[in-house]
Amino acid sequence: MLAAGFAVHDVETHRFDNGLVLHVAAGHPAPVVAVQAWVGVGSADEASGQAGVAHVVEHMLFKGSTRYGVGELTRTIERAGGEINAWTSFDTTVFHAVLGRDHVDSAIDAIGDTLLAPRVDPDELARERQVILEEIRQGTDDPARSVAQSLFAAAYVAHPYRRPVIGTAESVVRLGERELVEFFRSYYVADNVTLVVAGDVDPGYVRRHVEKRFRAMPSGRPARRTPHEPAQTAPRAVAAHRDVSEAYLSVGFHVPQARHCDVAALDVAAILLGESESARLPRRLRDREELVTGAYAHVHALRDPGLFVLSATAKARDAEKSVGALVDQALALAEDLEPAELDKARIAAEGGLVRQLETAQGRARTIGWNATMAGDPQFAHVYLDRIRGVRRHDVASVLRKYLRPENATVAAILPERPKARRAPSVFARQAEARVRKTAAATAHPAITDKRVVLANGMVLIVRRDPSVPVVAMRAVWRGGLRVEDGDHAGASTLLARMLTRGCGERDATQVADRVDRLGGSLAGVAGRNSFGVAAEWLSRNWHDGLDLMADCVLRPTLPPGELSREKRLLLDDQVAQGDNPSQVAFKLFSQALYGEHPYSRDVLGTARSVGRLSRDDLADFYAAQYPVSQLTLAIVGDIDVDDAVARVTKQFGTVKAKKAQPPNVAAPVLDGRSAADREVYAFLERAQAHLVVGFPGATVDAKDRFALEVLIAVLGGQGGRLFGELRDKQGLVYRVSAHSVEGVDPGFVAIYLSCAPDKLEASLTAVNDQLARIRAGGITADELSRAQSYLVGSHQIAMQRRSAVANAMAYHEAYGLGWQTWSDYDDAIHAVTAADVAAAAQTYLREDREVTATVRPKSQTKGAQKRSRTSKS
Repeated sequence: MLAAGFAVHDVETHRFDNGLVLHVAAGHPAPVVAVQAWVGVGSADEASGQAGVAHVVEHMLFKGSTRYGVGELTRTIERAGGEINAWTSFDTTVFHAVLGRDHVDSAIDAIGDTLLAPRVDPDELARERQVILEEIRQGTDDPARSVAQSLFAAAYVAHPYRRPVIGTAESVVRLGERELVEFFRSYYVADNVTLVVAGDVDPGYVRRHVEKRFRAMPSGRPARRTPHEPAQTAPRAVAAHRDVSEAYLSVGFHVPQARHCDVAALDVAAILLGESESARLPRRLRDREELVTGAYAHVHALRDPGLFVLSATAKARDAEKSVGALVDQALALAEDLEPAELDKARIAAEGGLVRQLETAQGRARTIGWNATMAGDPQFAHVYLDRIRGVRRHDVASVLRKYLRPENATVAAILPERPKARRAPSVFARQAEARVRKTAAATAHPAITDKRVVLANGMVLIVRRDPSVPVVAMRAVWRGGLRVEDGDHAGASTLLARMLTRGCGERDATQVADRVDRLGGSLAGVAGRNSFGVAAEWLSRNWHDGLDLMADCVLRPTLPPGELSREKRLLLDDQVAQGDNPSQVAFKLFSQALYGEHPYSRDVLGTARSVGRLSRDDLADFYAAQYPVSQLTLAIVGDIDVDDAVARVTKQFGTVKAKKAQPPNVAAPVLDGRSAADREVYAFLERAQAHLVVGFPGATVDAKDRFALEVLIAVLGGQGGRLFGELRDKQGLVYRVSAHSVEGVDPGFVAIYLSCAPDKLEASLTAVNDQLARIRAGGITADELSRAQSYLVGSHQIAMQRRSAVANAMAYHEAYGLGWQTWSDYDDAIHAVTAADVAAAAQTYLREDREVTATVRPKSQTKGAQKRSRTSKS
C-alpha cells in the first residue's frame, strides 16, 4: 500500500492494432501536457562496428521529415509555447515535448511525423556528424564523464554497455546513410514504441489523435541483442593522467537488472551511503576524515545487469587511500545499520517520487521508464512496496553478495604531476590490491494567497496549494555579491553554506539528519543580488521543517571547525572552476565587462578573501547585511494560511527591527573602453575552444526587459537564429546559447559557444553577422510569435513546482517589483511588439560595448597572449 498523501496517477493504457502502446495520465493542476515517445533501443542494441548509431539516428530525426524541414520541428513546438528534445541511453531513445495543454495535438503530430517519415539528407548528415564530433570532444574535457566511461569500459568485457552511448570519433565518422536507415527500419516499429501523455488532457481525445497519427507505423518486434557478459573473477582497475586539479575516482560492482528484487535493497544502500549530505560517505570521508572533497553512491539500474557505483573526488595524494575507504564504508553498512537510518531511506525514496510527480514531464518520464525498462507503467508502486519491505538483513545481504573484490572495477582520472608521475598502470595495480584487501576485511484545488508584514518589517507571503503534498519555503534578502567589498568577497556564499552547518542546539550532522528524517531539503543560497535559504518538505512534516529553517536563520552557530572545513571546500571549488572552460570564459567576461564593480567578481570569492574571513567577520557581516526585519519569506504548498502566519509570527515576529548597512556600490563603467580592453583571453589545454560574446544588460526593473527576453529567445534555443546558422547550416559548433541575466545594477547579455579551436574565428564572425542582422533588420512577425509562445510555455512549465512559485513571489517582493507581479509575466511577454524588440537590440547589442572572452589552447598570437588575463599550460 502507498502511504497517505502519495499522489497516485491513474494511467489509461491502450494497445493499437499495429502494436503501439499508449499510456495516458490525465489530471494536472497546471495547464501543461507532456508527450514522450520511448523507443526500446539504445546503444546496447548496436552492432560492434556501429557504435553511436542510435545517438546519430536520434540527432538526425530532428533534421527534417516529410512535413518538417530543418529546424521546423523545434520551431513548431516553440510556437506552441513548449520545448522538445531527445536523449539516447544504453537501453532507450526518448523524444519528449512539454507544452500548453491546448497544443497536445501539435506535439503528437510533430513526434509522429518524426518517427514515421524522417528524411536523411547526406549534407545534413555530414553537418550533424561534425556536431556530434564536437559533442564527443566536449565529453573528453569533462573528467566526471570520462571516469564514468572508463569505469563501464573496464567493468564490461563483452556487453555493449562498455561502449560510450555517443560512440567514438572513429565509429561516428564511419557511419553512413545506409547504416542509419537500416537501424531506423529495424527498431523504430510500433511494437517497440511506447507513447506517454501526461497532464491536463482528455484521454479520449489523445487516444483518437494518436490512433490517427500513428496507425501507419509498421508493426514488428526487433530481435533484441542479448550478449552474454561473463562473470568477473578478479578485480580490475584503469587509470589515466589528465590536466585536472583533483582525482576523480569510481568503484563499480556488477548488480542485477532493474526489475530484480535485490535492486530495492541496493537503492536503500546507495541512499544511505551517498545520496544526501547526511549520508555516510560525505559525512565520514569528507567531513570527519577530510579524505575526499566529494563522495557519492548510485545504482545504475539497466535493462541488463548494471553497476552499483561508489564515486569520489580527492586530492591526488589521497586517491589510492580514498578507493579503499569507499569500499570500507560501504561494507561497514552491512555490519552497522540502525533502524532509524532505514526510515530515512524510505522517506527519501518517497520524497523523490512525490517530487517527480509534481510536473507533467516528471509523471511522463516515470511512466515511460517503468513501462519500457520494467514492463509495467505502474512499477513505481511495486518499487515503493519493495523499499518499505527492506530490512537491515536485506541491506547486509546485498552488500556482501555484490561488493566482493572479484566483482569490483576501479577507474581513476588523476592530475598530471610531471615531476613525480607514476605510470597509470602502477596506480591501477595498487587500486586493485587496495580493493581486494578492503573487501576481504487530480481535481484542481483552490489556491489562496496572503501577504503579511510583521511588526518588525519582515514580509511573509503565503500561498495554499494542496494539489501535491509538498511545501516550499524561500527566505530572501537583497544582498549577495553586490554588497560585498573586496575583503568580504565570497562572504555571502560562505554564509549560505554555514547556515545549515550548525544552528540552535544542533551540530551539522544533526541538522542534516533532521532534514532527511523530515523528507526534505534545506540549503543556503547566494547570488549576485541576493542571499537566502531554500527549503522543501513533505507537507506532513512542514511544521517541523519551518522550526528547523527558523533555527538556521535566527540562531546559526557558525562552528569554527565547520567554518574551516567549508572554507577549505570553497577554496577547492575555486580551484575546480579552473578546470571548467565555460566557467573560466564567463568569469573572464565578467571581469572585462564590470571592471571594479562587484559583479566583476565570482560569487565564490577569491582564495585571499575567503582565507581571511574569520568567524567574527562572518557573524558581523551577517548581522550588518541580513537583518530579519528586511527578510522576505514565501511559503507555498499544502498548508493552512492562517496557521502558517501564526507560526512564522511566533518564530520571527519578536526579533527587533534593524536596517541593513547600505552598500557603497558605484555604477559600473560601461562606455569609453578601447577595443583591446574589450577582448580578453585565457588559455586552457582542452579539446574545445569556448567563447563568450556579451554586452551590458538590463536591470530587474527595466521597462524593456521583456522585449530583451524575446530578443534572446529569437537568437537562442534550438529554433533560434544562432543555432540554425552556426550548428544546423555551417556545422561550426556543438553548443551555442544566448543569455540575459538581469541585476539590481545592469546585468549582461551574452552569447556562449563551444567549438573546435580551428573554427573559433569563423564562429565569432558568424555570431557577429547574426547580431548585425538583427540590429539592422529586427525580427519577423513569425519569430516574434514563436518566441512569445516559447517564453510563455517555458514559464508555465517552470511554474509547475511549488518551489518555483515561492521563488518568484519572494524575489519579486525583495526586489521591489511586487509579490504578485510574477503572475503577469505571460501578459507582459505577449505585449511585446517587433518594434520593441528592435529597440532592445539597438539598446543592448551595441558594437561599441561588445566584450569577447575566449578560452582556448595556447595561441601563438602575441597580441592574444599579451591581452590574456590568465594562462594555464
